[in-house]
Amino acid sequence: MLICLSYQLSTSSPLYPGTPRLEITKYRSIESGDSANSSTVSFNVHSGTHIDAPRHFCPEGKTIAEALPYETRFRNTFCIDLPLTQGSCITAEDLYPFITKIRNADAVFIKTGFCQFREMDPNRYRDDHPWIHPEVPTVLREKIPDIHLFGIDVISVSHPGHREQGHACHKSFLCGEQSILLLEDLDLRRLTYFNRKFELILYPWIADGLDGVPVTALASITR
Repeated sequence: MLICLSYQLSTSSPLYPGTPRLEITKYRSIESGDSANSSTVSFNVHSGTHIDAPRHFCPEGKTIAEALPYETRFRNTFCIDLPLTQGSCITAEDLYPFITKIRNADAVFIKTGFCQFREMDPNRYRDDHPWIHPEVPTVLREKIPDIHLFGIDVISVSHPGHREQGHACHKSFLCGEQSILLLEDLDLRRLTYFNRKFELILYPWIADGLDGVPVTALASITR
């Protein structure tokens, strides 16, 4: 069974504060007498369900083209069910009870349940979501040595009200020899497969030099 974990990117998608919105412009139009319809699209690469590459915060870090092939599979993906309220900070202590079951993971998700507000209250989803403490990436590397990707069902691991800690968190995940890619703004509403292994399949849009990119993410689950 395949479960889509990505949101459709639209002009109304909630974005991290300050991120420019998707713009679609008609380049050619049959209605205007052209032979075909053609459009130009402008969007920030950290829009919608997207991957942060190391280059996002690390000057010498890998770009999307260097970090991901056109199809990427994480065969030992685990999702932690950790219901949280707005503005909550996720610390290493919150993850310790789950470590034993996910020790062999190459990708780890946290389902906070906050994705329920993406449509009903997009301002809350954008401005006051749960966030990740900068110590978490270090603990994940120590306890889960094969981890290469971390995903969460909020707009960013960084909270707009704690920007310095958010920057430190991004750098802790993305920089250094064992970088951990970030998969943000995940749609985990249909994913109820907790603390059990499944396969994650990613289809990124590959272009040279990018520090991030929207991605189609699928969970492949065998019951």
